[in-house]
Amino acid sequence: MEEQISEIVSPPPQDELNRLWQHGLHEERLFHDRLNYFSVVEIGLLSAFAILYNKDRPLGLLAPLTVAALVFTVFWFLLQYKHLRYSLFLHSRLYETIPEYRQTIDGYFGQEAENKQLNAFSFSKPLSLAAPVLFGLTWIAILVWIIVVP
Repeated sequence: MEEQISEIVSPPPQDELNRLWQHGLHEERLFHDRLNYFSVVEIGLLSAFAILYNKDRPLGLLAPLTVAALVFTVFWFLLQYKHLRYSLFLHSRLYETIPEYRQTIDGYFGQEAENKQLNAFSFSKPLSLAAPVLFGLTWIAILVWIIVVP
């Protein structure tokens, strides 16, 4: 009987649920804003490289630019990975705490609790990790290209 009483926990106040939900929205927006910011910077670096490569091909400038862009991409990957892990944690907290959110996820995905996290937030993993990896591979290919091709 005591076990049943200890398992019954009163739901958090609506204020707390609202703050948690707002925090989730803030982190999601930060996640996507950061993805956009880094993508724009990477495109700018690629554009600068293309302009310099088509003008004179100064190896003394192209190689450091490529290495700096590669380091920037690794930094981006690490930030996105860390934020993805935090977002997954926050998602699971939202799922456990907010009944309406849980009902929505249950209704849409219609599966057991063990697999919900894999599907309910699964779009963010490739979104957060694929872009930095693709840019990183591009910079590695460019670095190899400028070293091999005179």
